[in-house]
Amino acid sequence: MSDSSSGADGTASSAARTDVGSHVAAWRVAAALLALCHGGWIWWLSSQTFAGKSGPFWGFASNSIHFALFGVLALLLLEVARKDGGWGRDALLGVLVLTVTYGLVDEWHQTRTLGRHADPFDVCVDLLGGVAAVSLWWGVRGPGRFWPALGRATAIGACVAALNAWRAWGPVG
Repeated sequence: MSDSSSGADGTASSAARTDVGSHVAAWRVAAALLALCHGGWIWWLSSQTFAGKSGPFWGFASNSIHFALFGVLALLLLEVARKDGGWGRDALLGVLVLTVTYGLVDEWHQTRTLGRHADPFDVCVDLLGGVAAVSLWWGVRGPGRFWPALGRATAIGACVAALNAWRAWGPVG
């Protein structure tokens, strides 16, 4: 008894490979559309003034949101860049470059939004969100790699939390 998707020698038939290939292509298109929508959401959030929101806790929370927003953007870009089930060094680096470039564009956009200003530390947090996402997503590929990958991403997140806490409650210069 043979599987209808396997040939006589047990290899996948071209129809089965084409079916898998079309699903992969559809997922990459979906990930690209989601990345564009997510980038639009970041742009919309950067257009808001959040009037009346002030104080150290609000500063900490709003700066920390950058970490999550740009981490998700990096995850979506990783899925767009996936090739043959994984990523090469150039793809990983490209995702980080795109993530930080959009962080720079986001900060530039905030300079043109009433009540907002650019902050270079936000770009650092955006980059760290991308690095954490890349290290987690790339790191979970393979048996026994989840916990070390989660540990790296958590360590990066803890550094971001410390940076944002220092920015919110630290000495004012």
